[in-house]
Amino acid sequence: MPELPEVESVAHALAQCIPGKKIAAVKFFFTRMLWELDEKEFVRTLCGRRIEEIRRRGKYILFFLSGEIVLEVHLRMTGRFLFAETDIPPGRYTGAVFYFEGGTTLHFQDMRKFGTFKLWDSESLSQSPAYNLGPDPMDGSFSLLSFMQILKRKQAVRIKPLLLNQKNLAGLGNIYADEVLHRARIHPCRTAGSLALPEKKRLFEAINTVLQESIAGGGTTFSDFRDLLGRAGGFQAHLKVYRRENEKCCGCGTPIRRMVVCGRGTYYCPACQYPPRQPLL
Repeated sequence: MPELPEVESVAHALAQCIPGKKIAAVKFFFTRMLWELDEKEFVRTLCGRRIEEIRRRGKYILFFLSGEIVLEVHLRMTGRFLFAETDIPPGRYTGAVFYFEGGTTLHFQDMRKFGTFKLWDSESLSQSPAYNLGPDPMDGSFSLLSFMQILKRKQAVRIKPLLLNQKNLAGLGNIYADEVLHRARIHPCRTAGSLALPEKKRLFEAINTVLQESIAGGGTTFSDFRDLLGRAGGFQAHLKVYRRENEKCCGCGTPIRRMVVCGRGTYYCPACQYPPRQPLL
């Protein structure tokens, strides 16, 4: 599933090419992704509106349209947008095509068809799941103090599930939780309450650094993720632990291990990331 850096890369690219464009027509090829409204109502609401702004919130992409309407899109597992300067034919996995005045098009493709489209008006937007998440690490208001307050409220929670819970922090997924914890030298099964102040600072810094580096690299692609022009991300070449089981840790040379934490495959270095202390018997 695309995580914060991948969604940020898509949202940034969308913000570069479609604001100001007017939607002339929309064609949906599978409607399961439409929430609450049927296809005719969706098309009627979108057509004729101008795209004013693109924002990302967590893993959601928000299209702010004229008339105070917002289109909320979640890419889920395999959703992606493809922008074209001409009217290209829909592909096998195309779920929707936006036709803009002037001839450009925006295709939404989704092999697994899990992506979702939902419409909001300005008065109800606060009810969107995108606005009911924890703080976004890329938001200027996210600070060490606010992060430490999250850790304080969740002292008994293991640190990896804490990072994955979107109610605590918006946008982090399995890949970057593993990379962040390795960068901070913290074992995934440590509880938030067990972290010393220097560890909390390292973790906060690692969250910011890893996400910024991945965004700069265009995100991570293992199979499906592509940017707006169909290009794969490049950050997979810089991953330190994720999917590197039995390979040497880049820091100490110890083989990377894999275990399951909260139902998720988890990669870590047993030497750099000390396990929780075992209780005395």
